[in-house]
Amino acid sequence: LWKEMLEQRGFKVNAQQYEAGALYTGMANGEIDFETDSWLPTTHESYWKKYGDKLEDMGSWYGPTSLEIAVPSYVKGIESMEDLKGQADKFKGRIVGIEPGAGEMQLLKSKVLKEYGLDKEFKVVDGSTPAMLAELKRAYAKKEPIAVTLWSPHWAYNEFELTKLKDPKGAWGEGDQIHTLARKGFSKDFPEVGKWLKDFKMSEEQLTSLEAEIQGADKGKEQDAVRTWLKDQPDALDKWAPVSGGD
Repeated sequence: LWKEMLEQRGFKVNAQQYEAGALYTGMANGEIDFETDSWLPTTHESYWKKYGDKLEDMGSWYGPTSLEIAVPSYVKGIESMEDLKGQADKFKGRIVGIEPGAGEMQLLKSKVLKEYGLDKEFKVVDGSTPAMLAELKRAYAKKEPIAVTLWSPHWAYNEFELTKLKDPKGAWGEGDQIHTLARKGFSKDFPEVGKWLKDFKMSEEQLTSLEAEIQGADKGKEQDAVRTWLKDQPDALDKWAPVSGGD
């Protein structure tokens, strides 16, 4: 999205995807200008501790994020984690999970299920994010009950009618905010872009519909999907990257 907006504003942009460690190192070294996907204060805490003094925090553009169990909204009477008690048979005793190494999975198995007394009733099935989404899609098409590990923001909420199960005990913990971080000195070098990034905010509806549009695009056509999405949000570009003066 930012590549597209900046190009429409006349900037040359080189956008690349990095794994978190390389991303923070690159910004701290001044080789990368900015990135928009720092989950703080919790998920990326170790990187922020290590590199924070070499970076500019442009603030949070989305939040709070959350981790949750979700069920299709046609499964009636299940609104909260507490409602799963005694309902294991309905879900074949399974919660369909993602990669076993994911922080969310460890939290679910070690803490969340125990806090709600569900650890004897439900088994968390290890797998992968694509496998979990495929299983959700299959169950959804047949209107079968299914419980999956999800998080917000996620495009699945745009694609399917789902209920995020409430967490009255706060077992999942507080959600992160998603921050934009830049190399030191970036806003001095690009004051206008710096201001745009600092003022940027996105709603869950905007973010999940953008992700869904990109998700549905053919490989290599992701940028076209962003363009289509921007056209459907007629005021977004002028709001997020306003041009000063009369031009």
